[in-house]
Amino acid sequence: MGSRPPSSEELAQRREAELQALYLITQAANFSVTVDDILELIYTQIQRVLDTPTFYIALADAERKSLSYAFYVEGNERLYPQEQWPITTGLSGAILSKGTPIRTDNYQEECKSRDIPPKDPSIQCWMGVPLAVQDQAIGVMVASSCDREITFSEADQGLFVTIASYTAATIERRRLYERLETRALQLHTLNEIGKLLASSLDIDEVLDLVVHNATTLLDTEGGSLLLLDDVSGDLVFRVSSGPAGEKLSGLKVPAGKGIAGVCFSENKPIIVNDAQHDQRWYRSFDRTAEFITHSLLAVPLNARGRTIGLIEVINRKNGGIFDQEDVDLLLSFGAQAAIAIENARLFTTTDRALQNRVEELSTIQHIDRQLNATLDYREVINLTLSWAIRLTNATTGIIAALDEGQEGPPGLHILAHEGYPPEIFEPYEERELWPLDKGLIGQTVRSGQITLIDDVSKVSDYVECQPDIQAHLSVPMQRENKVIGVIAIESQEAGCFTQEAVDFITRLAEHAAIAIDNARLFQQVQRANQAKTEFVSFVSHELKQPMTSIKGYTDLLMKGIAGELNEQQRAFLNVILASVRHMDRLVSDLLDISRIESGRLKLEMNSFHPVSITNEAIEAFSQTMREKQQVFEIDIMPELPNIYADRGRLLQVLTNLLSNASKYTPESGHITLKVNHQQLDGEAYVYWSVKDDGIGMTPDELGKLFTKYFRSQNPAVRSVKGTGLGLAITRSIVELHGGHMYVESEAGKGSTFSFIIPAEKVPHEPDAEAAEQPQVPIDKLENP
Repeated sequence: MGSRPPSSEELAQRREAELQALYLITQAANFSVTVDDILELIYTQIQRVLDTPTFYIALADAERKSLSYAFYVEGNERLYPQEQWPITTGLSGAILSKGTPIRTDNYQEECKSRDIPPKDPSIQCWMGVPLAVQDQAIGVMVASSCDREITFSEADQGLFVTIASYTAATIERRRLYERLETRALQLHTLNEIGKLLASSLDIDEVLDLVVHNATTLLDTEGGSLLLLDDVSGDLVFRVSSGPAGEKLSGLKVPAGKGIAGVCFSENKPIIVNDAQHDQRWYRSFDRTAEFITHSLLAVPLNARGRTIGLIEVINRKNGGIFDQEDVDLLLSFGAQAAIAIENARLFTTTDRALQNRVEELSTIQHIDRQLNATLDYREVINLTLSWAIRLTNATTGIIAALDEGQEGPPGLHILAHEGYPPEIFEPYEERELWPLDKGLIGQTVRSGQITLIDDVSKVSDYVECQPDIQAHLSVPMQRENKVIGVIAIESQEAGCFTQEAVDFITRLAEHAAIAIDNARLFQQVQRANQAKTEFVSFVSHELKQPMTSIKGYTDLLMKGIAGELNEQQRAFLNVILASVRHMDRLVSDLLDISRIESGRLKLEMNSFHPVSITNEAIEAFSQTMREKQQVFEIDIMPELPNIYADRGRLLQVLTNLLSNASKYTPESGHITLKVNHQQLDGEAYVYWSVKDDGIGMTPDELGKLFTKYFRSQNPAVRSVKGTGLGLAITRSIVELHGGHMYVESEAGKGSTFSFIIPAEKVPHEPDAEAAEQPQVPIDKLENP
């Protein structure tokens, strides 16, 4: 860029820089780091080839139809503006609407020609390109300058477009990974909530649990549970939470009126993200509760084929809006809640009804616990069928799942069967689908209604799969009012299936549908996590070979094998070596976490004295601490017992803790290392602790500390290179040894990391080599 045409040498240098930048950007896209770290790297690489004093990346919010900054640099300084603007505004809006880049050396004229008010009258040149994934624009990437000497060429635009495509793909990949993690956590939470709800049959306690867990699950300011009053036909606020929840208790809403009434009468979820401008909203409720409702999500509660009420959650705590993922999550929760409420209602009805239902409800609870105790898809199905046959005294049974038949007509996959000859259903377990127009189970799925036949010989649609069968009962399994499968049981005794048996299988189908769906979703998440782990392992292994070559040839050059080097050449090679070492640490961390996740981390166990690795770790950091003038105090208890462990891995743990303490403690700070032995629950352990008076951590950071790839937003932490994997690996290594890891920290006052490893139970003589190693008095480093 500039007024003088570039020479051929300059063009070659620029091309080389562009290729290097693109290479680093594509490599970075393969690592599971935060989006912000990726954007930092992208900006750094762009700066190598383009002069962009002002640069930003803005991402689109489809729900709000707005743009906001994800990354912003002005005057070569990183800023953090919180501005949001309509998605159609300015040149960025033009880029998003057309999906094409805009480049101009006269920003003011470009805006004028498009009838767009210029954002800044001082801007001279401007270039923006869309960030698109599968032809869907997710944001824009923009560079601009107020300097008249700077212009953007067609080649600059081409490079910008290429980088934007990698950026968009990386952002979308990270978003997908985060959604998968969130979904896995939500499924786990739903499973735990299901257990909690199933543990109580007190109606008031269940209602409180439902509202409390609904607001916690969606992180909202408040929530309400409304149930149908069978006498008046109105909806009644039974439980409300939030700042003014008690004031709503007992209030009524006519069915079909207002947001809650429409949700109930139409039996469908409703999202309202601007309640104050929605005509269906009863503002009197806000006045009664002295509360302002901004956004609201309501879902119906369905149990036993009827709508019994609804759940509302109000105002996201983070100020965000509700979306379809929130709807799906609350529907899943509502399905469990409705069953729990109905169970509690049944249990708290008349004494006569109670006596008739106690045994069945207790059984349902037991089944629930068993179903919720596993997320193994096949085990859930087999448990369901086993309970269905056992508690109805049926002869045979079958469970089948509906397959929509993407490559043909819909049909049923046979998931489990008992009591039938194996060859009858074997073709329908994998290869073929049982037609929906065949037999009574097909009829049940088509109609969505229960099929009860006391004498199958009188039914023309019956398909005989086992001789002497007389009675048949099939119940559809439904999830969110959609049939997903069928449970069918049969007996050789005519008319044996009573109304109690029908009710039991119906409730079992409701419970099983939730467990089966959760298990199926969990299985999908597991496959996604396994694919991610295998990908990281593959990439890490592939990086090892070129890194080894780079390091080897650099070492040869440093030794003068290819000729004498000048000072500048040696400096360049030292930079390469430092970068390769850093990359090697990154790759090693990724390989370790991959091995840990897949259960392939092998420990090489040996007996040794704990002082030996302690001294080795101290020696590794003595020079670093001297350079930072840090005071290092050491307190090692004499006569420590031997430990039986992987020496290299424990050294890795200790050096990681000492490294962190040194990196995040300022010059002249204090670091203390203690080693002693302790008794815990009658077992002997060797105890290490590393204490510093460095930057410390907030409670929120402590909660995320051992999460993979987590790094604090504290600038002092961000200024030090790292992957966010060290502590996750460290804790895993300690736990693989049967030990435990602990941390205490306070922002601005420092941190203490400690861990314990079981002492060797077989007595050994003290490790002579370890005992002879000098314990360096590094506490004398105060005045080096």
